[in-house]
Amino acid sequence: MKIDKYSAILGNTVGFHDMASLTDQRPVASLPFGGKYRLIDFPLSSLANAGIRSVFGIFQQNNISSVFDHIRSGREWGLSTLLSHYYLGIYNTRVESSTVGKEYYDQLLTYLKRSGSDQTVALNCDVLINIDLNQVFHLHSTTDQPITVVYKKLGKEDISDVNAVLDISETDHVLSHQLFDKDLDQKLYNMSTDIFVVDTDWLIEKLEVEAQKDNPEKLRYVLRDLAAQEGAFAYEYTGYLANIYSVPSYFKANLDMLESQKFYSLFSPNQKIYTKVKNEEPTYYAPSSKVSRSQFASGSLVRGEVEGSVVSRNTNIAEGSKIKHSVLFPRVNIGKDAVVEYAIVDKNVEIGEGVTVRGTAEHPIVLQKGQKVTEDLIL
Repeated sequence: MKIDKYSAILGNTVGFHDMASLTDQRPVASLPFGGKYRLIDFPLSSLANAGIRSVFGIFQQNNISSVFDHIRSGREWGLSTLLSHYYLGIYNTRVESSTVGKEYYDQLLTYLKRSGSDQTVALNCDVLINIDLNQVFHLHSTTDQPITVVYKKLGKEDISDVNAVLDISETDHVLSHQLFDKDLDQKLYNMSTDIFVVDTDWLIEKLEVEAQKDNPEKLRYVLRDLAAQEGAFAYEYTGYLANIYSVPSYFKANLDMLESQKFYSLFSPNQKIYTKVKNEEPTYYAPSSKVSRSQFASGSLVRGEVEGSVVSRNTNIAEGSKIKHSVLFPRVNIGKDAVVEYAIVDKNVEIGEGVTVRGTAEHPIVLQKGQKVTEDLIL
C-alpha cells in the first residue's frame, strides 16, 4: 500500500576531526545554532515545509541521546500524526569512516521498501540551508534522469576537503565530481550540498548492489558517484548556505546571523524553521546591562556588556562582565568582571570572576561542556 509520494533519509555528517571539542558528547546534528535552534532543525523544517511526513534518520551510535531528546515525537515537524512515519536508525561504524557495516543498508532498504514512495530525498545536517524542496521535486519530475543533486557556488574558503565539487555541463547536468582540492585556484566552485532527489525504486536497486559489497560506503558517497554516472540534473541553490566542517566555520555561521541580509535569507518568511518548543520567561536586561548587535534566546539574565554575540537560553551574565564576538550555549554562567572574546562557550560552563577568555576570529577558543574556568585562557 502506498504510504506517501515522498520519503526522506536524513543523515548526520561524514565526520570532522577538528570539531571534536564540540562533538565529543553530541553529533553535529545536535549542535546549537542561533541561540534557540539545533542544526538538525533546518533539514527537518525543509522536509516539513515540503509536506514530507515519512522520514528516516540514520545516525552513528555514539552520543545519539541528544538527537532523541531534541526530536522526541517529532511533533514540531509534523511527524507525530497518524499519517506520518518517523524512524531513527543507528549504526556502529566510526563517524569519520566512509564505509559502513551490514546494519546500515539493512535499515535503509527496509525503510525504502516499506515507504511505497515514488521519490526519496536524501539530505544531511552539516550543510546549513533552508531550501524549498518542492521546487527541486518539480524540476526532478521534468527530467529524464533518476537522480537530481543540489549545488551551491562557493569560494574555496567555504569548502573542505570532504566536500564534493561538481563539473556541470551547459545543460545543467553533472559530468563528474571530485573531492575539493585546496591547491586549485578558482574563484567559485560548484559544491554539492549532498541533497539528492532520487526515484525510490531505482535507488533501492542501486543500494541493494552497494549492500553486497565487502565494504559498502555511506549513502552520500554512493549518491555522489551515481549522480556522476547518470548525468544527474544539477539544481543551483542561490540562498544562504553555511558549510559546517570545522570549529571556525561553525562559529562564523552563528555570527553570520547578526547580519540582517544573511539572517533573513536563512529564516525566510515562506520557509519557517521549527524547533523544540520551550515555554520560558523572556530574557531580562538589567539597568547595568549594555547590549549591541547581539541575539538572545529566552530565560537569560543580563547584567553585563554583550556585543556582537549569540546567547542561548538560561545564561547568566554578571555585572561588569564583557562578552564580545562569542557564542554562548545554554546555562552558561559568566562571573563578575569576566571578559569573553571570540569564544564558543558550551553548556553549563562557569567562568569565574575577573577571568579573561580570549580567542581570535580565525581560531575561536572552545570551552567544553561543564568546564569551570578559574584562570585566564588566551590564544
